[in-house]
Amino acid sequence: MLVQYVFVPKKPKMSPGKIASQVAHATYLALKNENTDEWEDRYGMCVIVLQVKNQTELINVKHYLEQERFEHASYNDEGYTEVPPFTMTAVATGIVDKDKDGWRFKQFELYK
Repeated sequence: MLVQYVFVPKKPKMSPGKIASQVAHATYLALKNENTDEWEDRYGMCVIVLQVKNQTELINVKHYLEQERFEHASYNDEGYTEVPPFTMTAVATGIVDKDKDGWRFKQFELYK
């Protein structure tokens, strides 16, 4: 199964609508350079939103993805509404084979 993981910090606190928009931004950025038509037609789309505790953990996840050469993108908010300008609010992987690499993300809880 192919999936995309998105990491969202619990702090700073964001409303559900803000979280949804940040996830959308990050997923779009992570996938915009990939040819999604082939895998989406064949496998469908699954996005799993995982939580991290704070900005430090979010940055650590980003560094890990870089180190392990996962396609990914982070989204830094402009700061017009709920968070300070240039706050990293979400990091999304590109397409990940859950059967092969999903174990790498099992330590994280689903966002709640």
